[in-house]
Parts: sequence; C-alpha cells; structure tokens
Amino acid sequence: MQSQRKNPFIAVLVYVTHVEGGYARPRYSEDIALIYASSEEEARAVAESSGRGDEISYANEYGESVEWTFLGVADVRSALYETLDENITLYSRSFYDLAQYKELFSISSLRAERSP
Repeated sequence: MQSQRKNPFIAVLVYVTHVEGGYARPRYSEDIALIYASSEEEARAVAESSGRGDEISYANEYGESVEWTFLGVADVRSALYETLDENITLYSRSFYDLAQYKELFSISSLRAERSP
C-alpha cells in the first residue's frame, strides 16, 4: 500500500487572551502555521487539533489568571513552496477587535468567545 503524498498547507489559527480582573480588554491573535497533509480537509483537522492543544491558563507576574483560548481556524490554503520545515509558526500578530477582524476577512466560521 502506497502512502499519500503530504503537501504543505498554510493555516491561520485565531486565539483570544483574557486577563482576570476585567481591566484589560481581550486581545486577539492569529498564528500562521505550516502543516503537511494529504488534503485541505486533513490540514484543517490538524490545525484545529493544534489550536486546541495550544490553549493554556496560567498566573501572570501579578498573580492574575491569564487564559489563552483557541477560537478556530480562519483559513487553510496550499503553500506556495515546499521547502519549509513542518509544524512551525511562520507569522503571528495581535489585534483588539474580533468583530472587525471577522468582517475584514469575511470569516463566519470562528466560534463566539465566551464572557470572562
């Protein structure tokens, strides 16, 4: 049995960070990850699993609870080049307005965040 060829895909994963106390507004971020998969559907499943695995809660230097929560996969596309290493974040940036982000990129697949 011959295994299917794994192709490189780029996935955009979206997260939100909440800090206990409510004085800081939620901060949103997106990570651009390289994933090798046999299909776009498989790449999306790998991205979803990775995003859920990245979720974390910890106490910051002030003893406040910080939660980093995965909201969903915004996009998956075939990579332009095949010479990059697997499972690394290629680019990351943060933003404050999730509604504007969804509108800007016409993304309806992200789950709504829960109130802190």
